[in-house]
Amino acid sequence: MSSTAGRSRAPLRLNGLVWTCIASCTAAGAFAASPPSSAPATIGDLVRKPAPPVPKNTAPAADSAKAMDNYKRFLELQRTDPTLRAEAMRRLGDLNQEGQQLDNADQDLARIDLNSTEAIRLYAMLLKAYPDYARNDQVLYQMARAYEATSKPDQALATLDQLIARYPNTRMMDEVQFRRGELLFSAKDYRQAASAYAVVINRGQSSAFYTQSLYKHGWSLFKQSLNEDSLPSFAGVLDQELLGGVKGASMHPLEELSRANQELVDDTLRVMSITFSYLDGAQSVGTFLEGRGNPAYAYLLYSRLGDLYVDKQRYQDAAAAYRAFVGRDPDNLRAPVLAMQAIQAYTKGGFTDLVIDGKREYAEHYDFTDPFWKGRARADYPQVVHELQTNLRDLATYYHAAAQKSKLPADYSQAAHWYRSYLTSFPDAPDSAATDYLLADALFESHQYADAAGEYEHTAYGYPKDARSAAAAYAALVAYQKGEEGLNGDARSAWHQRAIDADIKFAQTFPEHPESSGVLTRAAEDIFASHDLPRSIQVAQLLLARNPPPDIAQQRIAWNIIGQSQYDQGSYDQAEAAFIQARDRLQGADPANIKLRADLNERIAESVYRQGEARQKAGDANGAVADFLRVAKVAPDSKVVSTSQYDAAAGLINLKQWDQAIAVLEPYRKQFPNSPNAEDVSRKLAVAYAETNRPGDAAVEFEHISANTTEEPAVRREALGRAADLYAKAGNQPRTVAMLEREVAEYPTPVPAAIEVREQLAQAAATAGDATRERQWLRDIVHADGQAGSARTDRTRYLAATAQLKLAEPLRDAFREVRLVTPLKKSLVAKRQSMEAALAAYKAASEYHVAEVTTAATYETAELYRRLGKDVLESERPRNLKKDELEQYESLLEDQAFPFEEQAIQIHEINTARAHDGVYDDWVKKSYAALAELKPGRYGKTELTQDVITTLD
Repeated sequence: MSSTAGRSRAPLRLNGLVWTCIASCTAAGAFAASPPSSAPATIGDLVRKPAPPVPKNTAPAADSAKAMDNYKRFLELQRTDPTLRAEAMRRLGDLNQEGQQLDNADQDLARIDLNSTEAIRLYAMLLKAYPDYARNDQVLYQMARAYEATSKPDQALATLDQLIARYPNTRMMDEVQFRRGELLFSAKDYRQAASAYAVVINRGQSSAFYTQSLYKHGWSLFKQSLNEDSLPSFAGVLDQELLGGVKGASMHPLEELSRANQELVDDTLRVMSITFSYLDGAQSVGTFLEGRGNPAYAYLLYSRLGDLYVDKQRYQDAAAAYRAFVGRDPDNLRAPVLAMQAIQAYTKGGFTDLVIDGKREYAEHYDFTDPFWKGRARADYPQVVHELQTNLRDLATYYHAAAQKSKLPADYSQAAHWYRSYLTSFPDAPDSAATDYLLADALFESHQYADAAGEYEHTAYGYPKDARSAAAAYAALVAYQKGEEGLNGDARSAWHQRAIDADIKFAQTFPEHPESSGVLTRAAEDIFASHDLPRSIQVAQLLLARNPPPDIAQQRIAWNIIGQSQYDQGSYDQAEAAFIQARDRLQGADPANIKLRADLNERIAESVYRQGEARQKAGDANGAVADFLRVAKVAPDSKVVSTSQYDAAAGLINLKQWDQAIAVLEPYRKQFPNSPNAEDVSRKLAVAYAETNRPGDAAVEFEHISANTTEEPAVRREALGRAADLYAKAGNQPRTVAMLEREVAEYPTPVPAAIEVREQLAQAAATAGDATRERQWLRDIVHADGQAGSARTDRTRYLAATAQLKLAEPLRDAFREVRLVTPLKKSLVAKRQSMEAALAAYKAASEYHVAEVTTAATYETAELYRRLGKDVLESERPRNLKKDELEQYESLLEDQAFPFEEQAIQIHEINTARAHDGVYDDWVKKSYAALAELKPGRYGKTELTQDVITTLD
């Protein structure tokens, strides 16, 4: 807490208490404010007339000591008028009290204490002698001040409490409550202090103590760790100091506030920032401001919070705070400043990527087309313009450097974007030509060839000719060539013509360029690029027939054109032969030739693969498989090998040649683990393994399919079920259970199917002897059925009913285990509690209205009562009972047990009565057997049977 938090800034004021200096009746000028009178003034006249107002914190005009002597003399003489005596005593007490405050600051403390003590004595006499004196509220207030001056805060607080109790409507209430708050705050009773300040706050802005009470009320809550609750009070201080107490008003500049008010505002912002940092930081600021109408000082809350985080070296949090305001009000005049503060925070923290993010946001928010500039002239905001230009240049440079390292089109695209933004915003900058060239490079590398060609040509021909002009013009030709590859139809033809025109313009403008003749020669190759395939083959063959023959590189190009043209026309066998010719003309092991050889290998492989596809379409399945397998032989390192091997396996699957398919798929998986067909390989292997009676291997594949998030949910669920079945078939019970558990977790619907799986899991747990897991699944069955709603069926209700019945068994067994020992009353309570739990469980089971469950639950319920009666009779007897006492005790037990046995009989009879409705299962039979034991006279008879007469003669 700052040094300002624990003291009051509000001055002590007299609140209307009149300081009157009474000298002798003849003292010159003593009552200059009174109207002239011919008769001499008396003390009674002074009491009846209102005293002139005295400014706060100013000394009386007359000598205080002399006035005090006069009042003392008056009290010695005046014995009749109680009103006059009370007024004189009050004024004498005030003079004693105020006298110690008006002395110099270096006065003797003992004298202050003496004056205040004398004032207290006088006030006490006055209150005792004149309890109905009209100004006793002022007397009590002054008395409290005197106590405070003598370092007796408890008596001061008690006196103020007395004042409030006796004078709840005193006009001094705001000052009294504020003084109470100060005393309580100093005593660290922050809760009561907050209540006192709250009274002042409720009186509104009319109170001179309103702002200070808001401030101290906030601190009182903060001191109680009610940090969030303190915010409205602190915000109220800002409203008063910065907005003049008017919501929606413009903000008073901080620098125009007085030093004290600046300190008050700074301290308020500091504690609010601390509070926001304890909460959710900038998010909490936004939430808080939502209910306050976005005051003009909102930016200060974000800015000071960010400054606090910077001081704590929490740079990311600081930047988040600054950026939160920018995001909230990007067009605010303060927003660019906070945006740059965010960038500076990232810079201090060494977060390069975040610095770039900040610069990007700045450039996006304060681009000249942004609403921020609406109605604003650039010249009026040179700093924003400068930062925009700097950030645009930094962004373009950064992304271009990143692209040159990563070679990623996305990075080049980003660089191009910022270069273009720079040129658009600052077209007349001295470095525009160089920037335009860099823009073209970035566009080219991000595969935006049309735009790249345009920018290269603009660099080459749109600026004064210099060293980069020819290079830019040649780069445009490359861009045209690359751009044409992605076009079709009329667009491609038009583009092709533009490229040829560019070739000619380049050759004419830069005849000295070493590639000038080569560019013109390459025009012939453009025929192939235009997809005029027959002509491209014809021209290539003419090139090969030249005498003297072209160099080896040109021959390779010709054969390559022939091969590709044949391939594009579907003549894959001829394409294969041409590509082989081109490959044979590669000499040397330099990297370029290695790359070209790899490319030709790919083309050869693709040609063979396409031959396989053609056979497949023609219905020659075996021939297609042979061609697909041949790809790996003619070009083992080709990328097409993965696809061809896969298609060969698929053909073998279709031919139901399972073992051969497995022989292809298993090495395929090892050789191409990241193939896009990897998941389908699992499906194919799953089928093949299943067909060759390898359930364990098949289960593994189906499990893999079930875990593949790219599969359709129905496929995954079916695969999961198949995996469970196959693991069961393979005798792998743990994996079977694991699959079933996954099925329940991942596919809770449809509910009936999911409940069936839970039933399987419960049975598996029971088989494994895992009672805990069994109970878990039984509870899951009950819960799932209860939540099924319209999806509930007779089957789910049946399973839930039987599950609930099983869940009751441990409760029943626990009840049976509770022994009735002395003291019987105590153990009987435990017995009854255990019984009630079991009864509730059986009741829940019977409520499903499933006949066989209901009869079982009814039987078990009756047996619980029967067992309780039996256990009562067999309970432990108290020791040291005499014979007659024991007999009485036995008789008492029989009386206690009898109702339980009767209850058991009634419930068993309910069960046996169901036989009349056609329900005669084992549980009804058991109830008959139990009744035979409980009421042998009625039920303990041998059942007689008769033949049914089916006809009447």
